[in-house]
Amino acid sequence: MSLGLPSSCAWRGKISMVADKGHCDSTELIEPIQWCRFIVNTGYAMSGLIVLAHIIWFFAASSILAWPVDVYIRDYILLPTALLFTLCFLVSRAIRINRLPLQLKEILSLSLYIFFSFYLTMTHDIAIVLMSSYILPIFASTLFSSVKITRGTMALSTAALLATAAKRYLTGKMDGDMAMQIFAAFFLFICAYLLARLLIRNGQNHFAALAHSDDAQKYMQEQLLLDPFTGLFNRKTFDSDLGQMWLEGRSSGKALAVAIIDIDEFKIVNDRFGHAAGDRVLMSFSRVLKKIQADNIRVYRIGGDEFTILFRDCEISEAFQVCEEIRKQMKGASLRDSDNHKVTVSCGLASMVPDDRAASALTTAADTALYAAKSQGRNRVVKYVEIEKESSHSCDG
Repeated sequence: MSLGLPSSCAWRGKISMVADKGHCDSTELIEPIQWCRFIVNTGYAMSGLIVLAHIIWFFAASSILAWPVDVYIRDYILLPTALLFTLCFLVSRAIRINRLPLQLKEILSLSLYIFFSFYLTMTHDIAIVLMSSYILPIFASTLFSSVKITRGTMALSTAALLATAAKRYLTGKMDGDMAMQIFAAFFLFICAYLLARLLIRNGQNHFAALAHSDDAQKYMQEQLLLDPFTGLFNRKTFDSDLGQMWLEGRSSGKALAVAIIDIDEFKIVNDRFGHAAGDRVLMSFSRVLKKIQADNIRVYRIGGDEFTILFRDCEISEAFQVCEEIRKQMKGASLRDSDNHKVTVSCGLASMVPDDRAASALTTAADTALYAAKSQGRNRVVKYVEIEKESSHSCDG
């Protein structure tokens, strides 16, 4: 049995039965550009620590300094302060340029750490251990969860280490021990790079697991809102939505309409053709109802063969047209090609601007209109406002 709703009725978008996906938890999501800013801010702190270390060493080892006091202050305190803080400032300005690609901003921010290591290894020949500081930017690159960024950082760190080696070679300070130290530092880079890749993979796996868990939780929450047989919203969801829309209507002054639809003589369908035929009727009717759902229209199965539709901020004439289309579609369908029995529906429709009355006043009015549709011969849509007019005319008469 084919029941399709004509495409002449265009409604304002489709309803999503999924909760807002932007609210996974209360933790604020940190964007990659924010990590760039954090790295630069840490760069300022590291610059201060480098300068502070030089100042402490100046006072702690003033008697064994290898340089004159004025040279040390100039080369290891004043110039590094100006150089390192200026570099941090330039990088912080660069990452605020909108036209620069994000990956370039990430590389620039990580390059700060590479430069710090390069500066230390170039100016402190006796502190060989400083060559291992190049692994810091490699580990810092895992913040961006990109193997490509980590690989680029590894390449820049290696180039800086080779420049340090070239400087030592040209100055005649490259002996066997120094060559071994540089060789060992390079293999530390490789180990750091491999560990960084594992950290990135681990982070990606955790993210995928959290996303899967969140999707599963959302799916379970959605299922609690739905009628398991038809896939429409259930009675519990209707009660919740009705109360919420009623309160919204009171504040906005916009009308809210509800339609209560009942399949005519559904018991006869079950008794004469079996419950399987009745189930087919329910499923086919549900498919018709799903097609009318929109931003301002929601459909619910209350129970058995009773369904409701909520129309938010919708004219009564528009709601009536929707209900008439549904009624016509059902009237033109039969249980099977060989059966003469026609499936029809009756509908009671009510609309009112929410006021101080309870929301049940609207459903009571729609239920009254449905009772009138049944008593008038079924297979029709009756508006509650028409019943009110007839009652008024009867009283006047």
